[in-house]
Amino acid sequence: MPGNDLARQIKEHLTARQVVELYGFHPDRGGYIQCPFHAGDNHGSLKVYDGNKSGWHCFGCGAGGSAIDFVMRLFGLSFAQACLKLNCDFGLGLTGERPSMAERSALLEARRREAQEKEAAAALYREKAAEYRQLWEAQKFLSPDIVGYIHPLYAEAAKKLPVLEWWLDQNIGR
Repeated sequence: MPGNDLARQIKEHLTARQVVELYGFHPDRGGYIQCPFHAGDNHGSLKVYDGNKSGWHCFGCGAGGSAIDFVMRLFGLSFAQACLKLNCDFGLGLTGERPSMAERSALLEARRREAQEKEAAAALYREKAAEYRQLWEAQKFLSPDIVGYIHPLYAEAAKKLPVLEWWLDQNIGR
């Protein structure tokens, strides 16, 4: 049944916290929000679970379920409508159909390639950050004010630090 496969895909892609936050609720550090399903909840009785135990439960009214159940109750939708709303609102592009073996292999290979590229970029960033730290310390501790002359490492640091700062700023978070 396509609807069930779409629901499975949504549950694989989204956590209850992501869904709750998209619709304007912001859990506190403990994961609690004020329950939108019953009146008089002033202290936050709805717990949003993350990790292995995904979903939500209100200790005030007893409501609970998956991220799809939350959308169903919040907007008064059927199961299928809630799945379609989540797919659309999060831009998941899910079809509810199982991909072919070739599509799964291509997707897996693309994910592996992306992970390798990210790791290579992170390694290069760490390398540049270490070089920056070394030059920064050379500039700090080998200053002409401290050692009495222009140390070669101080001169090198004075030349390279601005370029490294620019590179690190441009590549942070990539």
